[in-house]
Amino acid sequence: MEMKGINDETERLFIAVPLPRELQGIVGEQCGRLSRKLQFAKWTHPQDYHITLQFMGDIPIRNIPPLLEALQEAEKGMKPFKLSLHTWGIFGLPEAPRVLWAGISGELDKLEELHRSVTNTTRLLGYSNEARPYKPHLTLARKYRDPEPFTAARLADTLGSGADSALPGGGEDWTVDRFVVYATRMNAVPMYEMIENMTFF
Repeated sequence: MEMKGINDETERLFIAVPLPRELQGIVGEQCGRLSRKLQFAKWTHPQDYHITLQFMGDIPIRNIPPLLEALQEAEKGMKPFKLSLHTWGIFGLPEAPRVLWAGISGELDKLEELHRSVTNTTRLLGYSNEARPYKPHLTLARKYRDPEPFTAARLADTLGSGADSALPGGGEDWTVDRFVVYATRMNAVPMYEMIENMTFF
């Protein structure tokens, strides 16, 4: 099993569904337009776009091989399914959100099944799961810093009126046929490095 970039005593890992490259480009272009008018402290690099399944935290290197081996079981029986990005949303104060995100639509029951499979597998290894309900989304930017209040109207005006701007990614769907284990590389661009790719059989 190939291990990439593991050279410290621990790795900060998370498990996620990646956004395909074509959609990375479309959403990245949309966010590029937004970033010229809406000031957030940090915009997500397009190669870092993902839907989190589980945040694992700092994992000792010696525990990573058994984690990856167990996750191979989580992918068994999973079939490819369709997702799309369907709305722009925020977390935090309406006038100064802490997160700008894209919502997920499509076969959400299959995404939730994958989430349960992953978290049930890691629980058997002693990893804890978040108590709050699973709410999949794609984080696009963090910490609004604009002197002018954030509004939905400003967001819409910045994106423009074209059909490709009404929805994140232009409303294009994609087939989910894998999930990925990522390691966080602080201060790197892009910040997340693939440790293992788990493709559905």
